[in-house]
Amino acid sequence: MSSASSKYNPADFTKLYINGEYVPAKSGKTYALKNPKNNQEVVNAVPIAGEEDVEIAVQAAEAAYAGEWSKFTALQRTECLHRLAALMEEELIPILSLDSLTSGNPTSIIPTREKTYIKNCILYFSGWTDKQKGDFFPADDGFTKIVTHEPLGVCAAVNPFNAPVPTMILKVIPALATGNVIIVKPSEKTPLGSLAIAPLFEKAGIPKGVVQVVTGAGDVGALLASHMRIRKISFTGSIPTGKKIQEAAAKSNLKRVTLELGGKSPAVIFEDANLDNALTWTVNAILARSGQVCVAATRVYIHSSISKDFIDKYVERMKAATSDIGDPQDSSVKIGPLVDEGQFERVRGVIERGKKEAELVVGGVQHGDTGCYMEPTVFLNPNADAEIYKNEIFGPVAVIKTFETEDEVLKLANDTEYGLMSGVFTKDISRALRVSKRLDTGVVGINCVSYMNMQVPFGGRKQSGIGREFGEYALRAYTEPKTVLINMNA
Repeated sequence: MSSASSKYNPADFTKLYINGEYVPAKSGKTYALKNPKNNQEVVNAVPIAGEEDVEIAVQAAEAAYAGEWSKFTALQRTECLHRLAALMEEELIPILSLDSLTSGNPTSIIPTREKTYIKNCILYFSGWTDKQKGDFFPADDGFTKIVTHEPLGVCAAVNPFNAPVPTMILKVIPALATGNVIIVKPSEKTPLGSLAIAPLFEKAGIPKGVVQVVTGAGDVGALLASHMRIRKISFTGSIPTGKKIQEAAAKSNLKRVTLELGGKSPAVIFEDANLDNALTWTVNAILARSGQVCVAATRVYIHSSISKDFIDKYVERMKAATSDIGDPQDSSVKIGPLVDEGQFERVRGVIERGKKEAELVVGGVQHGDTGCYMEPTVFLNPNADAEIYKNEIFGPVAVIKTFETEDEVLKLANDTEYGLMSGVFTKDISRALRVSKRLDTGVVGINCVSYMNMQVPFGGRKQSGIGREFGEYALRAYTEPKTVLINMNA
């Protein structure tokens, strides 16, 4: 039974969304998108924004920032966000179903996961609009000191293909809560939902030009990153692209940068762990969105004393998961395809090379005869320098390695340039806290992994990124402190 809605037609989203209107790209360039379940065309005229289009969007954003939006009180911004959350109740399922046509994300996750996540994000940050408190320091030296937090102005968001609308929301809403305006560039692979959701901001009472959407590939992101009047850019994606974003930001106007650049997340399972709990978290963590998740638990370290039992059950569950693969537009299906042929071939190539670097125990082949489906895949005890072990794959591919001691596994887990997410599984709370302190990641789960919470900061260490999203820390990324010094003796 299909859950996709016909309310939104892909052919209706073949224009950019600038200054409250859908407009054709001045560049005149377009491209086509396919459904990864069967590689059939979904839409053939997605616009590619050019330099002129980006400039028009920036001008509209500047006008919105200096205009009516600048006069909104914190309470008015909260009221707009509450109305937006209410609109999502009716609109989100058809919008996310539209996105599924090119992302391959199962529509089954929309009512239970994506819709809840998006609404919670909007409602959470709606409560922060009037809580960006500053500081006051007394005039014991003859100067009263006041510190305020002010919006940056025109911001930009460059988003990944795996969760396009949720990622758009988690970047846009903190920007709006703090009084900024923002231009969004979704991934060229999954732009439809972002284009569809854009008018809802005006419908909620937010002035036109405050939220805009321009589409295209990396060239468009480069235009945003290098623009001299965009003051902040938030990017989620690969390390190489993140480096280019940061370089362009520095060479242009030193705009503020937030980068979330993926991970190779370790899950460390000690001999006293609740085995069923560890299995559930680690298997779910690699199968979500067919492994196309930055926090996926792709490296599983299991204590040698329980390794046989754990590995047997892990492999059994991964084998069983093949029965959950199917049409992502079918609301009963749990696992969809990879996002497109390019991603499928990349993952397949990594797996083929991995067969020479480790023991393949399950999967590693295409599921079915058509589409971009890859069976859940498990490798055991890889070489220390194996590609499947060292690099982010972004597919349903897990690597399991055994260990003997705490020091040994910490050295293994931290021996990577990634540092986004990790998990520790043990009943010993002292060990859990000790190990979590020594794991070199921005987020650590104890008896859980690959889990994020809106109230607390999310982001990585090392090359997994710069800055934080979620919670109060996200708001800091969209504001700048201003110090006012008052001479009390004048």
